[in-house]
Amino acid sequence: MHCQNNGIIEGVVQMFKFKGKTSTEMNLKILNDITFTSPRRDSRLVKVPGRDGDLLMDNGRFESVVRNIPCRLEAPPYVNIHNCIEKINNWLIDDGNYHDFEWLEDSDFLYHAKVEGNIATHKMTETFGRTLINFRFHPIKYLKTGFAETIVANGKNIHNDFQIDAKPIISLNGNGNVHMSIGGRPLRLNGISDGCIINSETQTITSLDGSRTLFSKMNSPFPILKPGENIISGIPDTILISIIPRWGALV
Repeated sequence: MHCQNNGIIEGVVQMFKFKGKTSTEMNLKILNDITFTSPRRDSRLVKVPGRDGDLLMDNGRFESVVRNIPCRLEAPPYVNIHNCIEKINNWLIDDGNYHDFEWLEDSDFLYHAKVEGNIATHKMTETFGRTLINFRFHPIKYLKTGFAETIVANGKNIHNDFQIDAKPIISLNGNGNVHMSIGGRPLRLNGISDGCIINSETQTITSLDGSRTLFSKMNSPFPILKPGENIISGIPDTILISIIPRWGALV
């Protein structure tokens, strides 16, 4: 791969996996002319009366990004190409939700994507066609090993090797109040009974079985793991804590 001066990366991707099936299983071969456009920071310029220039308002998030994936459709021997098109459409368009997506050449990471709009297939011969699939990607891709759960103790350093904040899932088992620190930022919970699960990505806090929301117990922002060191401190003796860091990078 090589980088262009305009911030767009062009390269060759041979295969992708979506909803448990690979593009090659669906008789699709990805063409070489894919453009990987980066996500954009969600911000806007505001004109303020009496102030020169514009004020930048940052919404603290990245926007999703649409990428077009052109493929060559090659029907197997003695198989009608229309049957292949039907199979592809049924695979890609069923619920319109985000699903796990993987690139063969970026196999350490898990993406989240959904099909955007229609799927266009141009039939060239009785056995060959060209299919254009538009995917909308979540702006963050996740390191697969970052989904491993780790029990943490006071003094533990959870190091974020990436350049964006990680939004972890934190499980607390035990009872009582929690006034602790993760990477110098407070985590305060009052009156925990049996435990809870904090999901910083979805901004939710629930009971361990997920049946009850516990927002009233939380008196601090949702935890994040900043790039670099994140020292854990202040864990009470009555609480056992584990963290799924969910390390991520921009797609």
